[in-house]
Amino acid sequence: MGAEIKSETINYEGKTALLVSVKNGEAAIGTCCAGYTGMGGAGALTKIFFIGSEPVVTFACPNHGNKQSNKLISLAPAFKGYEQKLYAAITSSFNKLVGGEPLLNSLREIFSLLQDGVYAVYISDYYPTDGNGVFFWGGYNIPHEVHGTAEYNRLIGPRMFKPCFLVPSQPLDYFTMKAKVAADESVKRREIQGIAYHLAGFHSVLLKGHHGAVACVDNDVPFRCAVIEKICEPYMEAFVPVPPPPARAAEPAENGEAGGEGAAQTEAPAPAPAPVPVFTQEGVTGFRSPSIKLPIETFPKEMMRLILEGRPEYKPRQFSMIAAKLGNGRKKTVSNNVLPYSVLEKSDHMPDCEMVESAYAISELSDQQLNCLLAGDVECNGEVIVSPNFYSSIVTACNYLQFKDAKRFVDFTIAIMDNPELAATHEYVSHRALSQGSNKKLHKFFTDALASGEAKYEKILPAAQTFVDRFKAKT
Repeated sequence: MGAEIKSETINYEGKTALLVSVKNGEAAIGTCCAGYTGMGGAGALTKIFFIGSEPVVTFACPNHGNKQSNKLISLAPAFKGYEQKLYAAITSSFNKLVGGEPLLNSLREIFSLLQDGVYAVYISDYYPTDGNGVFFWGGYNIPHEVHGTAEYNRLIGPRMFKPCFLVPSQPLDYFTMKAKVAADESVKRREIQGIAYHLAGFHSVLLKGHHGAVACVDNDVPFRCAVIEKICEPYMEAFVPVPPPPARAAEPAENGEAGGEGAAQTEAPAPAPAPVPVFTQEGVTGFRSPSIKLPIETFPKEMMRLILEGRPEYKPRQFSMIAAKLGNGRKKTVSNNVLPYSVLEKSDHMPDCEMVESAYAISELSDQQLNCLLAGDVECNGEVIVSPNFYSSIVTACNYLQFKDAKRFVDFTIAIMDNPELAATHEYVSHRALSQGSNKKLHKFFTDALASGEAKYEKILPAAQTFVDRFKAKT
C-alpha cells in the first residue's frame, strides 16, 4: 500500500501554514528511541535519526529524556551513506525544488519516506553552523553537548521560534573541492539551497545541500532551506475573557418622585469593577512544532485524528538493523580543516545560539530600557526589562542587539566596558564585540583602552589586543 499524502493550507491569526499529513509512510526517514545505551551517561536516553536502515545521527537526552536539557549529538560512528534509492528520491525532490516547482509537489517523494504524522512545511533561512561558530559539516565527529537543542528553551519559554542551525546527514568524507567549485556558481542562481528535517530545538538535519552550504558561506549567499517539522507536541494556554461593559450609573430622581419635592438628591456610588477572571483551559489547547502553534479547532478532522491516534515517534520495521550498527566504528574521521579557511572564519562570525535565543526572548529594547540597564537597574517604569538577574539581563540585551541592531550594539558594549561598576560583565561583552571586527568606533575604543593602562580595562585587555590585531591585518 502506498503512502497517503494530504495537504492543507491553514490561515490563523493572519499567518498561513502549509500542513502535510502522511499515512502509511515508509518510515525511512525519522527519529526513534534506542533506550539506555550508555551514551551520555547512565540516565541518558539515546535517540537516533535514521535514513533507511542506517543510523545517521545519534543524540543522547540527559536526565531520562528531560526536554529542558540540551542533547549530546554526534554523527553515528557506523554511518557511511544510505541506500541509492533513498538518495535518488531526496535528490529528485531537491532538483524539483530549485527548478521552481511548488513546495508540496517538489517534496512529495520525501513525504512518502517519512513516519506517519502531520508536518509543517515552510521556507526559512539557516546559518550553516552548529550554533556555536563551528561550521556544521565536520562539527559533530564526537558526542558533545550542543547548546540550543532542548525542546523547551528556558529563555524563550512557550514562544514560537524557527530552527536555524544544522546537523549534517553526510560525513565530511564526501566533501570534494570539485563539487564545491561547481556549487559556487549554482548557489548564485538558486532561491532555495537545501532541504532540512527538524531534529531538536534550534537544530535541523540537512538532508540535501552540503556542498551548497559551503559555497553559500564562502560567497556570502543566504542559505535558505525547505524545512519539514513534525507537529506532535500538545500545549495548554490560559486565556482572559472580554470583560462585560460597565453598568450605567442610576439617574437622579426628578422632583416630586420617590424622594419627595425638595428632597436632597444624592447619586448612588458607582459599583467597584469586578476583577477580570483568568481561566485555565481544561485539557489541551492545541498542538505545535517549534515554528507553529495551532488550536485544535483549526486542524482538519483527518489530520487531528492522525495526531491523536498516532505517536510522536516510533521504531521502524528496520530498527533491529539500525540498532545493530550503533556499535560499529568509523575507520577515519575528517575534520573541518579540509574546508577552505575563509568558510571556517566566516562561520565563526555568524550569529550563534545565544544571540538567536535572545532575539526570540525579547520583543523590543528601547533606549530608555538600555539606559536603565547601564545605570544598574533591571526595571524600567515599574516593569522588569529582561530578567530580575542583572548579569543575565546585560548578557541577553547584548546578544539581542548584536543580532538585531549592530549600531546600538556597539554603543551599548562601549558604554558597558567603560563603566568600572559593570566589571563583572566586561569579559563576556568584550568577546562579543570581536564579531564587529571592522568597526572603527570599537577599534578606537580598544586602542585607547590598551594605551591608557587604567585598571578598569583590565578584563577587556586580551579581547582588545585581539580586536586591534585583526583590524590591522584587514587594513
